[in-house]
Amino acid sequence: MATPIQMPSLSPTMKEGKIVKWLKKVGDKISSGDAIAEVETDKSNLEVEAFDDGYLIQIAVPEGEVAAVGSPIGFLGAKGEKATSGAPSAPAPQKTEAPKAAAPAAPKPPEQAPAPAASGAGEGIAILMPSLSPTMTEGKIVKWLKKEGDKVSSGDAIAEVETDKSNLEVEAYDDGTLARITVRDGDMAKVGAPIAFLTPKGAKAGASAPAAAPQAPTAPAAAAPSAPAGGQVVPLRREPQAQAAGGGAGGRLRASPLAKRMAQDRGLDISQVRGTGPLGRVVKRDVEQALGQGLAKAPAPAPAAKKAGAQPEVRAFGTRPEPQAVPMSSMRKVIGQRMSEVKPGVPHFYLTVEVEMDAAVKIREEAKALDLKVSVNDIIVKASAIALRRSPKMNVSLQGDQVLHFGTVDVGIAVAIEDGLITPIIRDADLKGLQAISAESRDMAERARKRSLKPAEYTGGSLTVSNLGMYGIDQFIAVINPPQSAIIAVGAVAEKAVVRDGQLAVRKMMTVTLSGDHRVIDGATGAEYLRELKGLLEHPSRLLF
Repeated sequence: MATPIQMPSLSPTMKEGKIVKWLKKVGDKISSGDAIAEVETDKSNLEVEAFDDGYLIQIAVPEGEVAAVGSPIGFLGAKGEKATSGAPSAPAPQKTEAPKAAAPAAPKPPEQAPAPAASGAGEGIAILMPSLSPTMTEGKIVKWLKKEGDKVSSGDAIAEVETDKSNLEVEAYDDGTLARITVRDGDMAKVGAPIAFLTPKGAKAGASAPAAAPQAPTAPAAAAPSAPAGGQVVPLRREPQAQAAGGGAGGRLRASPLAKRMAQDRGLDISQVRGTGPLGRVVKRDVEQALGQGLAKAPAPAPAAKKAGAQPEVRAFGTRPEPQAVPMSSMRKVIGQRMSEVKPGVPHFYLTVEVEMDAAVKIREEAKALDLKVSVNDIIVKASAIALRRSPKMNVSLQGDQVLHFGTVDVGIAVAIEDGLITPIIRDADLKGLQAISAESRDMAERARKRSLKPAEYTGGSLTVSNLGMYGIDQFIAVINPPQSAIIAVGAVAEKAVVRDGQLAVRKMMTVTLSGDHRVIDGATGAEYLRELKGLLEHPSRLLF
C-alpha cells in the first residue's frame, strides 16, 4: 500500500509549508534519508527527507503550492504501484490549500513569470528578492557571488542575502548570463523587486544591456507579484569546501540534513565525500560508503584566517571622523519587533535569589584539574534543567488558548553574536552529563556566531539561561524569549560578606533573577522553582541523584 509523505512541522508555530522544488520525480527510487523536496519555512528553506525506501509513485502538491502540516505531499510505494489505494487523502490538501496559495501570491504564475519580464521589460529573466519569512518586507545583499557577464546555471549560488537569523544564498532557477546587477552589495531591496537580470541561455547578453536603463523604473512594478519566482534560498555554508565534494559551481557543498548530521557525529569531513544524489548532493549512502573507506577528517584552517583578517581600523590621533549611519541588520530589526511585542504583550513578573556558589566552583576546579572542560554556566544549565524537571508546573508554554505541558526538558542558552543574540537549545539537558552539556554548548555557540545553526537548533525550549556574569554584571532582568514562559538572568560569581551561623563569613555569591509569564506561571510556582535551583547549586552533589 502506498505510504504518504507528509508535510513536516519545522517550527512550533508552523501551520503550512510551500513546496519550492521537488528534488525527485515520479518513478525515482527513494532510499531512507534521501532529500526529496525543498520546503519554504519562515526562517529558511529546508529539505524534506524520506523516512522509508520505495519509489516516488505520486506527487500530490506541485512546486509553488502550499500544503498544511501533516497533509500528504507525495506517495511512496512499490515499483509500478498506483497511488489509488493510498490516495483518498491526497485530493484534500489540494482542494483546501490551492485557494489559500493562490489568493496572496498566485503560486502558479511564477513558472511563467520570467517570460513576460524578458519580452516586456527588455531586461531578460528577472532575479527577484525572495521572501524568507511571512513578515519579511525587504532584504539586504551582503555579497554577490557572481559578477556581470558571468555564465550562470540553474542551481548556482549567485548572491548572499541577510536574514534575521542567518545569511542565506540565493540560487538561480535558470541558465544564462548575468546581464545586470540592480542592487549592489550592502543595499536593501523590497521583497519581489528585481535584484538582477539574466540573459537567457542562447540569447545575446549585449542585446539586453542597452535597454536596462530606460526600463529599470517599470521592472519592480511588473515583477513584484511574482516574487517566489526570483530564486530559491538555501542555508549559507561558511566552512571551506573542496571542489570535488558533491558541490555545484565554486565548490559549494550540497548535502542532505541526515548526511550532514551523520558526518558530524562520526567526525567525518563531508567536504571530502563525493555526492551521488540530485545535482551532486551528498546523501546517506555516500556518508556510509565514506565511513566504510575510513576517510579521515581534514583540518580546517580557514576560520583562523578569517579572524586574523578582521582587524579594527586604526585612525590617526586627533582626527574626528563624522558619525557613520549604519542601517539596522535584519536580525536587529526582528529583535526590536519581537521585544516590543513581548514586553507589553506578556505580563512579566520577577523573582530574585542569591545563591552560594562555593561548592559549584569547587566542582569546576576539580574538573579543570582532570583536564575536563566544564564551566560554571554548564553547571547552571544542568541545575536549571533538573529543577525544571522537578517543577513540572514551570515546564509549560502558552500556545494560543492552550497551555502545553512538556514531557521533556530543553534549555536554551543565550549567545551574543555580532548583530544581536540567539538561543541555541540543549535538548534533554536534564538527562545529559556536564561534559556532554559543555561540549554541546561550545559547539552550538560557535556555530551560532558563524550563523550556521539549523532552525531546529534554536526553536522551542522550556526555559532560557541568560548569563552576563562573564561581563562583570552582578544582577539584571531578562525579557522572556517566546514561546517560552520563563528565563533566568544570571549574574557574576563574586566574593561577598555574608552571615553564617551568626558569624560574618566570605562566600562566593551569585544572583539569579527569574522572569516569568504570569499568564501561565504564578509567583509561588516560580518561587518553588528558584528554591529548587538554589538547593541544587549550593549542593551540586544532588545533580547526581
